[in-house]
Amino acid sequence: MKGSERKGKLRKEKGIPRRKTAKRARIPLVLSLAAALLLVFSAANSSRAALTYYSENYSAEFQMFDIGVTLLENGNEVSWRNYARKDDEWQEGGGELLSGLLDGENGGKIQPGKAYSEELSVRNSGSIDEYVRVAIYRYWEDGNGNRVTDVSPELIDLELTGNGWVEDPYASTEERTVLYYTGIVPAGGQTPALSDTLTIKGGTGLMLADRDGLRFMLEAEVNAVQTHNAEDAIKSAWGVDVSVGADGSLSLK
Repeated sequence: MKGSERKGKLRKEKGIPRRKTAKRARIPLVLSLAAALLLVFSAANSSRAALTYYSENYSAEFQMFDIGVTLLENGNEVSWRNYARKDDEWQEGGGELLSGLLDGENGGKIQPGKAYSEELSVRNSGSIDEYVRVAIYRYWEDGNGNRVTDVSPELIDLELTGNGWVEDPYASTEERTVLYYTGIVPAGGQTPALSDTLTIKGGTGLMLADRDGLRFMLEAEVNAVQTHNAEDAIKSAWGVDVSVGADGSLSLK
């Protein structure tokens, strides 16, 4: 196996943890939709946004500061998880993605071909500087919650902005897109939006007219690590090799 192929395999196996199956909230529409985020530190329902900050092994090796991160959707807080050192506890909360997607839409039905505002960004709600990554999942389910594999995730078009975010092609698949923000997110700071619109591609309604109960799913998983010894921290927490420039900018190897 060539070195580049082997590295790609390792990234796929180590860079993104296996996800646990859990119930997800669904909104009944012509093309129904739902949103969820992976829960790593909590056993709560996965319709709540899940945020990962440290690998448990690595965090034991250094002093824990007040660390936290918040996922924003169109400028609104969707979910957050913050560690309060003085109380020695995690504070978390939030709701669902896409809950306001159809506000003001005639008939409350999504329109294929129409671009809906979907600006996703991350805020550092802790007191320590961080690097962040986001994994976006797009796929389809039938009315019984079973994964549908013969309908392309590409029909669910989340338009990415670039804007300081880079994709890891080794960890990305047809359903999953893994993005790293290349800059440091300072305490209290916020990343630029990684996406700007969400569109169910035109013609999808006719194409899937005989697929009653079909739902599209959008998930986002947010991870963050501290900037101290960042290369080692990211390797330990995420299983990927990165380089950090003199200005703090992050690049994938």
